Amino acid sequence: MSEKTELSLSDRGLQRRTRFLDAATEVFLQCGYESASLQEIVSRAGGSLTTLYRLFGNKEGLFQAVIDRRASWLLEQFDLPQMKGRDPQTVLNKVGNRFLETMLAPEVLSLYRLLVVEAVRNPRLREIFLAVAPERSIRALADYLESEVQIGRLQLPDCATAATLFFSMVKGERHARSLMGEEIRLTEEQREQAVAEVVDLFLNGCRPRG
Repeated sequence: MSEKTELSLSDRGLQRRTRFLDAATEVFLQCGYESASLQEIVSRAGGSLTTLYRLFGNKEGLFQAVIDRRASWLLEQFDLPQMKGRDPQTVLNKVGNRFLETMLAPEVLSLYRLLVVEAVRNPRLREIFLAVAPERSIRALADYLESEVQIGRLQLPDCATAATLFFSMVKGERHARSLMGEEIRLTEEQREQAVAEVVDLFLNGCRPRG
């Protein structure tokens, strides 16, 4: 098999996986996790149940892949590996803006609402979400903060806790109100101002004294 043919097969496999994830996201959000039908997902995506099981294992594996894709996309927006060495003000403003924009996006809010309902019945979903989504973002930001501590620009006893607090401050009460159905639309300027205030407050608490 030529290299071109192998690449073509790989591309087709990625496209098939993407179609399954797109369809699964739609069905999970419309029907909930428990009521979501794998056959309906296959019907929307094309392909077969055999292929779905081969790619994801089962419904839980498919749900985890949906969460993982969203988390991976958010980490790409942060671009934190390329940010090491840049000043914290710039980095935290970029990360905060991408994070807040994502948290207030309709699809993400719908996913959070789904998790709030389904995790009560199925604690395993909560475990999947917490291990994949918040944990990866916290770990990535904590790594950046640790690099800043090492060069003396920041002073933090626990970078993972600091990263958790930063994301919580950025979400603020807007996220909770949005989850309960309040329509919150921030202009780009309003979002940037809100994040800048959080960044200033955060950095005032972790810059070296003296």
